[in-house]
Amino acid sequence: MANIIDFKIGPVDTTAAIAVPSGKGPFPGVVVGFHRGGIDSFTLWVVDEMAKHGFVAIAPNHFHVLPPGKGPEDRKDYLTDEQLGLDLRAAAAWLAAQINVTGKRFGLLGHCMGGRTTLLGLVDSPDLWTCGCIWYGGGAFRAQGNKLPPPTERLDAIKVPVAGFYGKEDTNPSPEDVKKLDELLTRLKKPHDFHLYDNTPHGFMNPASSHYREDSSNHSWTVALKLLREQAAALG
Repeated sequence: MANIIDFKIGPVDTTAAIAVPSGKGPFPGVVVGFHRGGIDSFTLWVVDEMAKHGFVAIAPNHFHVLPPGKGPEDRKDYLTDEQLGLDLRAAAAWLAAQINVTGKRFGLLGHCMGGRTTLLGLVDSPDLWTCGCIWYGGGAFRAQGNKLPPPTERLDAIKVPVAGFYGKEDTNPSPEDVKKLDELLTRLKKPHDFHLYDNTPHGFMNPASSHYREDSSNHSWTVALKLLREQAAALG
């Protein structure tokens, strides 16, 4: 079962959601970028599911940047790509420090804003990851903050396979945006496997949402787990 722990990101005291498989391990690790709901029931479910499938999982609380009185709807005014990168590196360092976690490289995945965060992590700290799994991560062609270019302008840094899961009825990212990202990765010869599902909107993996689509959700989860396991196994 997922737990909320105290978690430091540099000098910042915040929290993170973690889950650990049963047994002694050691286990591969995975970092989860949460969706716009933050560390809510869906994020806790994702972290829990990763543990059930044999991964030590951590989702750092990116919303530590929000001032008092501000909520997730205000996130774009305060979240920056620079800070998101620091959050992901801190989460990877936490995994690396656990005696029941194998290696120093980990899977990276996320939904919604976490999908964009995943792409950002792959270009920001390419040596930390075994692969990336992106669910409907919009906004990748825009920068957050003014210190770094958009993730799509740094795709050449990617060193690992990428899986992407998108809906044809989504508007952010739209099918056109998905095609553009696919073409950029192809041009750069980055290994990637994109799935664009019929009759599927944004947020299709969240069973609490009216946008939930069971077939698309189940297929994407199966593909992602296969990639995460294969890349973890390749580390030996």
